[in-house]
Amino acid sequence: MRFSDPVSHLRSHFSQEYLGQLRNTALAAAGFSAGLIVLLAQTKGQATYSEVSLWAAIASLVIWLFAWQYVLPYIVHGERTYNHFNFNLAALLTLSGLTALLTAVVAIVWRLSVCAGIVLTALSGILAIAVLFHNWAVDRHCNGSDA
Repeated sequence: MRFSDPVSHLRSHFSQEYLGQLRNTALAAAGFSAGLIVLLAQTKGQATYSEVSLWAAIASLVIWLFAWQYVLPYIVHGERTYNHFNFNLAALLTLSGLTALLTAVVAIVWRLSVCAGIVLTALSGILAIAVLFHNWAVDRHCNGSDA
């Protein structure tokens, strides 16, 4: 099955279960962000404290809570509202939330050990590239004539 654009492809797989997974992911990431904030509050004034970590964790928390609230009305009102769902906004929220959360974690690790921070940063970049290539491969397979 060929789709003219990625959004129509995503819309073809849109379901209540998918929305529930989006909601659960947003809540889990928000919880993780809140945990980082509590951790940073406990280390205030110590060498492991980082302003970058704190502000990135706060940004991540707000973004993921917004993402949760963005998805919630579609779960409550059901299938008749799915055409209103903005996949571009959902992708932007996911990307910015993940970036903020990763920044918070990397900044903490960087503060604890520069070497470990460099390794985490490099491996995160490699992972991001691998995931991107994998997504492109799956997209090519899905848009193939046999799919």
